[in-house]
Amino acid sequence: MKIIPHTDKMVKDSFRKASQLGVISNSILHGRGNAAGYMGEEAVAAYLGADIVSDGEYSHDLMKNGKRIEVKTKRRTVPPVGMYEVSVAATSRHQKPDLYVFVSLQFKRSGKVNDRMRYGGLELVWLLGYKKPEDYFRESQAWKPGDIDSSNNFEAHVDMFNLPIHMLDMPR
Repeated sequence: MKIIPHTDKMVKDSFRKASQLGVISNSILHGRGNAAGYMGEEAVAAYLGADIVSDGEYSHDLMKNGKRIEVKTKRRTVPPVGMYEVSVAATSRHQKPDLYVFVSLQFKRSGKVNDRMRYGGLELVWLLGYKKPEDYFRESQAWKPGDIDSSNNFEAHVDMFNLPIHMLDMPR
């Protein structure tokens, strides 16, 4: 895992895009995670030198050297550790990326969850690693709504596939 740079402009652009998007169908958080998702895209695109190509079909987020990249972002208030998990919702299986890239946004604990990034609460952007989709779905564990992770009491809200961070690939 590594910390990657972010800017105030990325945060502002993320909120602008999120407000234009509204709620997409099959959204786990019913649109409340859109700004965080866009922030993950912004930071990863800048770090990798990739083009942001999020389109109305939601098939992938970035392009780099002809590769389709889908960025999956989670919000948290503590640094990520290897036993924490990344997730891909079953409703995202229609996406056909060449690579999933996983990111965590670390926020200060104060304030409302949706306001933390907007009002300076975003502290760090963590690049957690990546996985090819075929490897991800072969290695991940399926979760059903109501399943509870005993390590942190997280309750799944939708069908999803989870994988511990330590099982992700990371470029050297």
